[in-house]
Amino acid sequence: VKVSEMALTGEPDDVSKTWKVKPRKEGEPEKLTPENMVFSGCNVTNGKGRGIVTETGMQTRIGRIAQLIAGEDGGRAKKKCGCLPDTSANQTPLQAKLEALGGRIGIMAIVVCVVIFIVGVALGRSDPSNPDADAWLYMILIAVTLAVAAIPEGIPLCVTISLS
Repeated sequence: VKVSEMALTGEPDDVSKTWKVKPRKEGEPEKLTPENMVFSGCNVTNGKGRGIVTETGMQTRIGRIAQLIAGEDGGRAKKKCGCLPDTSANQTPLQAKLEALGGRIGIMAIVVCVVIFIVGVALGRSDPSNPDADAWLYMILIAVTLAVAAIPEGIPLCVTISLS
């Protein structure tokens, strides 16, 4: 019997299966797809045979893969900040460091904007096109503009380009 195990192993070639049981040698790891088993989700491409069902549903190899993809709690994503799914468990070390860097840059940007607002109000800086307007209103506009400009949205793009 020949079987396409592409769903399990990604191997494009068909694999020959036999009814013979090969004894496992001591110290040898268990094979992902033993030579005497055909798995659900794998098509028989050549030959005839009879089989015995040993596992069904989520206990099969395909079922275990589905569990790994869905997560331990059945696929329900944990929520972070109320509405966003928490994907921090799947982060690579680079992603975690980039997130921490973005957080530090964001906090520094807010501190700088607050300092600029306080200094601008203390010095009485007002809108050059409308000198009669309140200084604090103009400085809020300046501080918000600086905060928006300081958001590090290009960091992932720069890191991706530099690593490629």
